[in-house]
Amino acid sequence: MLSVDEQIELEVRAREELERLRAEASEEEVDPQAVAVDVAIGRLSRLDSMQMEEVRKDAARRRNQRIHKLQEALKMMDEGTYGICGGCGEAIDYKRLEQMPEAALCGNCAK
Repeated sequence: MLSVDEQIELEVRAREELERLRAEASEEEVDPQAVAVDVAIGRLSRLDSMQMEEVRKDAARRRNQRIHKLQEALKMMDEGTYGICGGCGEAIDYKRLEQMPEAALCGNCAK
């Protein structure tokens, strides 16, 4: 089970990471170098531009998933269920939570 100091440290980490991700999301804008489909450029340049746009969308999707998981972790902290594995019901190791405050599974169940 987590000590009070560990819980406080993990909550601070989770809130800081959540704020960082939210700031990153709000700063993200459409790439000014993105090329519209109807602009006449070379085929390879268009493909490169389209690929970069897909990479950006994927990064945004992963960031939004992590934001959601961090919000869920903070909710669990408020409810007093944080740090309990959703798979086996055992306590999640502090080192794992330190690296990934949004972890909902212990190392064994995550495998």
